[in-house]
Amino acid sequence: MTDLFGKQEKFFPAKEVKKPDFSTFVAFDIETTGLDRHSDIIEIGAVKVVNGKLTDSFSELVNPSVMISPEITNLTGIDDDMVKDAGRIYDVLPRFCRFAENHILVGHNALSFDCKIMGYWADEYGIYIGNSVFDTLRFLRYRCEPFPGLQSRRLTCLCDYFGIVSDTFHRAAADAEVTAKLYLELQQKAHIKA
Repeated sequence: MTDLFGKQEKFFPAKEVKKPDFSTFVAFDIETTGLDRHSDIIEIGAVKVVNGKLTDSFSELVNPSVMISPEITNLTGIDDDMVKDAGRIYDVLPRFCRFAENHILVGHNALSFDCKIMGYWADEYGIYIGNSVFDTLRFLRYRCEPFPGLQSRRLTCLCDYFGIVSDTFHRAAADAEVTAKLYLELQQKAHIKA
């Protein structure tokens, strides 16, 4: 997948991978202990979509190396007790990679947030992630003309705009599912050519 600037977007462009099959994609999201690239991941969620239909899902909590702040618990609902028996990132991230295979990864604000944090931890433990990435937020920043009246590009506002229903936000699996639905909407309405 090439981004809007014509270059390949990958977590680690160190080696080439086979071109992904664009009839299948994996929408993903993470929850973290903070906003900088060294923040600990506390949850990874993903859904696999084949020919427009959700076929599989991935959802794992991650035991971080730090305590979860009350602010993050208020935002995500994830607390220290929930993650105490969860796997560490060096166990969970490879399982996510096996789930994603070589399919395109779709995320909202993925290139500025999710990929940087996942990339940091993948680099820390020598885990290679070579998937191409499509960032719905970056796409919308440069292609808003098909969507008159769109007031905000926040995921919750986009769900309202496109009529995508979700009971939960700021949980990785739920956000991954609505991101998948958003991507499908963009494929239809903005004529994304993958």
